Amino acid sequence: MSYSGTATARHSNEFLYGERHLLRYRDGQPAERVVLYTCSDGSAFARKTVSYVEPMSPDFELDDAANGMSEGVRSDGNGRTVFFREGRLANEKTGPVPQVHGLVIDAGFDEFIRANWPSLMRGKPVEMIFLVPSRVEEIKFRAQHVRSDDLDGIPVEVFRLKLAGVIGWVLPALEVSYGSQTHVLMRYEGLSDLRDPAGDNFEAVITFPPGDRKPAEESQWASARQAPLGPCR
Repeated sequence: MSYSGTATARHSNEFLYGERHLLRYRDGQPAERVVLYTCSDGSAFARKTVSYVEPMSPDFELDDAANGMSEGVRSDGNGRTVFFREGRLANEKTGPVPQVHGLVIDAGFDEFIRANWPSLMRGKPVEMIFLVPSRVEEIKFRAQHVRSDDLDGIPVEVFRLKLAGVIGWVLPALEVSYGSQTHVLMRYEGLSDLRDPAGDNFEAVITFPPGDRKPAEESQWASARQAPLGPCR
């Protein structure tokens, strides 16, 4: 499966970057994902590869050629390690992946929403423990259904995620909109994985047109994995 998204600035609607996703399924479940983050001219400046060793807790690696940032989770014979490097000249921070039941990692967020759909639709807050590589630790969120809406005439369900505890009172929440029938992500509003030139996470609105989802060719997979990365001009 392939599909695309466009990220714009949350407060100005300025174009930030594009996203091109390739997703491979095995026995009806996500197995691998490659994401290319693209400049306005379509060239790629960052890439994320995801391996769904567990549906909600995949391994992944994100490399950003614009600033040298790298983060992810890797597995080897000794277990799983979370890592983060702020820039090309920075030292990599690492730590063991927390042994927490139900830990959500990166793209596993999608599977968390789908797995908890019935509970969320009853309006009950659902706790989510999310790994944040830049902090090399997990953070607790509360997810809750806040409204039914529509995007371009398509019915969606909107969920809000806030940090649990007192800190959640002052930090902005993020909102995600999923198709009411398809349970597919159509809109994301909040902090992005990627960072601006000052090193701060973009505040972005990312939209994923539902009509853009289509079968992918094997050649697209190889091309996405091998595409050269470079800063936007």
